[in-house]
Amino acid sequence: MPILFALLLSAALATPVQAVCVGDCSGDDTVAINELIVGVGIALGSEAVAACPALDANHDGIVAISELVSGVDNALDGCMSVGTPTGSPSTATPPPTATASPTVTPTPAIGPDILFFGITNADDSYQPPTATDPNGIPIYERPFGFGFSLVVEARHGTDNRQVAGTTFIDGGVPDLQVQATRPLGDGSPAVCDGAAPTFGGVPAIDPPRLDDPDAIADPLNDFGCRFIDGQGNTVGRTCLLGCVRFESGDYGCQMGDNNTEVQFCAPVSMPLSFPSGDTLVTARVRDQAGNLGAPAQLLVRITPP
Repeated sequence: MPILFALLLSAALATPVQAVCVGDCSGDDTVAINELIVGVGIALGSEAVAACPALDANHDGIVAISELVSGVDNALDGCMSVGTPTGSPSTATPPPTATASPTVTPTPAIGPDILFFGITNADDSYQPPTATDPNGIPIYERPFGFGFSLVVEARHGTDNRQVAGTTFIDGGVPDLQVQATRPLGDGSPAVCDGAAPTFGGVPAIDPPRLDDPDAIADPLNDFGCRFIDGQGNTVGRTCLLGCVRFESGDYGCQMGDNNTEVQFCAPVSMPLSFPSGDTLVTARVRDQAGNLGAPAQLLVRITPP
C-alpha cells in the first residue's frame, strides 16, 4: 500500500488540479489522508465502494487509479481550485466567484440486503466471530480448514424485488455470487467438481472482483454450487428448512423467519478446505429482476493447533 500511495502522489503532482471534490468521504469539503487510505483499500479490493462512494466519481462500482489521483489532487489543493491571477492588480483578471463543489451522490445498490453472512460449527450451531479486522470485517478463527458451513441470509432490497435463489447457472452467472481471495482445496478450475469421483476445490479471485461478474462466471458457479438446499439442489432454502441449529435443537435462520427470505448454506468439507492463514470471502445476492445488492465480507482465519 505505501508504494501505491507514493505512485499516486507522484502522479497527482504532475496532473492538473481538478475542481470536483472526489475523495471527500465525510462530506466536509476536504479530503483527508485517512480518506485516501480508504480509497486505496477499495482499489485493492479490501474494502467495498460503500466505504466511500465519493471516490467512485463515474458511479461504475469501482475505484480506478484515475479517481484515486483526483482524490490526491483534492487533498493537496483543496476541493475548490481557484487560479492565481497574473499581471498587475489593475490588469489582472479577477478569479471567478468560488462556489460549493457539487455533492457526489452515490448510486445505491437496490438488490437484496444480506442480513447475515457467517459460519456454523460442525454441529450446525452458530459460531460468533472471534474478532474484527481494522476495516470492521468479522474474523472467524478455526483450527482446521473444513468441518464447518458458510451461511448467507438475504431479503429484498429497496426495489422490493424477491430474492433470486439459484447458486449455479450453467453458462451464466448465479444469483448467489461468492468468491474467495485464496484457493480452496486444490483450487481446481473445473466447475462444480464437488462430488465423487472428481472432488476438487475453488480457484481464488484476489483481489475480490465486483465490476464484471460475467468475467468470473466459472469460479462464481464453482463456489456457488457448494451452496445447496436440504435435498442437495443448488438453490437457497426457506427458514423452515434452515441450516442453523439453535440451543432448542430446532433449525432455522440466524436472523429469524420474519426477516430472512432466502438462506444459502455451504458445508465446507475437506475437498473445499480453507488454507492456513486469512482468506477473505465476499458474497453478493441478486434479485429476480437481476439487480445485485451490496456485498458482505468475512475473514476465515485458519490457525492449526
